[in-house]
Amino acid sequence: MAAALRAPGLAPDLVLHAPSRTELALDPARPAALRRCLDACAPTVVVNCIAASDVDACERDPALAHALNAALPAQLARAARACDARLIHFSTDYVFDGTLRRPCREDDAARPLSVYGASKLAGEQAIAAADARHWIFRVSWLYGAARANLAERLLDPANAGCTLGLDNDRVGVPNPVQLVAHEVAHCITTQAEEGDTPEDGLYHLSCRGATTWYAFGRAFLREAVRAGRLAPAHLPRLQPLTEPAADARPARRPAWSPLDPQRYECCFGRSMPRWESAIRWALS
Repeated sequence: MAAALRAPGLAPDLVLHAPSRTELALDPARPAALRRCLDACAPTVVVNCIAASDVDACERDPALAHALNAALPAQLARAARACDARLIHFSTDYVFDGTLRRPCREDDAARPLSVYGASKLAGEQAIAAADARHWIFRVSWLYGAARANLAERLLDPANAGCTLGLDNDRVGVPNPVQLVAHEVAHCITTQAEEGDTPEDGLYHLSCRGATTWYAFGRAFLREAVRAGRLAPAHLPRLQPLTEPAADARPARRPAWSPLDPQRYECCFGRSMPRWESAIRWALS
């Protein structure tokens, strides 16, 4: 088993176990291997960050999408229930069809437009059906991770002076992964310290507001200059783009999918920032 770590942001008496993929043996056809892994570390909380998240790749390979986004969460939920642990799972704004033209709430009807969205919705439903203690956090438009994402492209010195085209049609809420991780750490600490924890179910873990990727890019560059991460003379040039025709890419995206965090804020006692002020999390 991988070494246990003290996790930044968590209570000092909480320990983080980060087993390798080999140790986890994440195969829906082999539930016993996962159960043995959980038994070895006796977790109180299981956080699932695994997903098939390439939206167009999911459209081309629906079997893989459903294996990782639906069957695997179901297996994790059953294993968590068996060891009396809470499962924290992440879902997506892509479960909605983008027709509401207002921030989506947890009780709004889910009508996914893509295999990706449908597989993530199936994962939500499978977790609920497993009768495990769980919090499902829907998140949207993540950026700021070490892997390829828009923030990384904007900060890349190789893109200085280059023109980057960004979508200016679809509306959503950008969320830095650093802020999401901070909120999840708070939720785990809350469970450890308080007897009366928020109820099981769906929560929209999201910044407030709504924007396009193009408007976000402009705001991000302004903040990057202010924070000293980019020099004004070495910025990329941003070009607003319209969304390609519906058949230009395999998967359809919701045109309007901001998430309303009010239920999360009320139940967890949090106050989520607007997306503009949250940019500092990715720049810190």
